[in-house]
Amino acid sequence: MSDRWIFAAIFGGVWALIGIVFLAIGLAMRRAWTRREERLRARTDGVVLEMVRHESHSSSGSSVSWRPLVEFDYEGRRISLEAADSVSRKKYYEGQRVTVLYDPDDPAAFRVAGEEEARTLFRVFTAVGAGCLAVALIAVAIVTLTSPRVQWLARYRWLRR
Repeated sequence: MSDRWIFAAIFGGVWALIGIVFLAIGLAMRRAWTRREERLRARTDGVVLEMVRHESHSSSGSSVSWRPLVEFDYEGRRISLEAADSVSRKKYYEGQRVTVLYDPDDPAAFRVAGEEEARTLFRVFTAVGAGCLAVALIAVAIVTLTSPRVQWLARYRWLRR
């Protein structure tokens, strides 16, 4: 096996592995999002009571996220719940009217309509995974098409440069 093939196998293999991992994470996130959306089939109007600040600390520093505390009607009574989804900035203001999507069997499982951060995240993971797989395929294709064993393909006019 030539050095070119070893390079292509290692280079392409590393990029393919990274791509598969990112693609798998992106698709798993999409599946979880889809299942959650299927449960949140009831819709009502709500009001943001406040944005609750959450601070997390780690060895690399601290970060702040915000969750809306929302009040909405559920089976004739008003309930106030803090959303499970965090945002990195204060997206809502006190008193803002919002549409709430919730699970009719469990109103604590809800989200404010228009929260698309999780959807964007799984799209980014899926795109990065697909891009890494494309890099791996291109690396292997270049080595394969420039290999002396495949030079006979150069006879064909459509492959000439």
